[in-house]
Amino acid sequence: MEYIIVIIVLGFFYLLFRPDKKVKTKEQKQAEILASYKLKMDNELIKYMESKSLFLEKKTALLKVFAEELSRNLFFDEDEVRTLIQKLVNYKIRG
Repeated sequence: MEYIIVIIVLGFFYLLFRPDKKVKTKEQKQAEILASYKLKMDNELIKYMESKSLFLEKKTALLKVFAEELSRNLFFDEDEVRTLIQKLVNYKIRG
């Protein structure tokens, strides 16, 4: 009987003092995903800056991977995927 009371009290204190989960908005999550894709593009494509044809080939391959990932992402609908991919197509890597 004492064990049940101890468990209930501990559960109550856990619920009372647990850390708050920060829920991100859809826009915040989309911005994070876009930033991570830009970073991946910067890191992957910097190696191919000397050869324009190889650069475009690798960028196209990356964009296809990103489009596939985004099509399965709950934070993006079809139009948002197209918009984001267009932003990535026009993105100039830092190099």
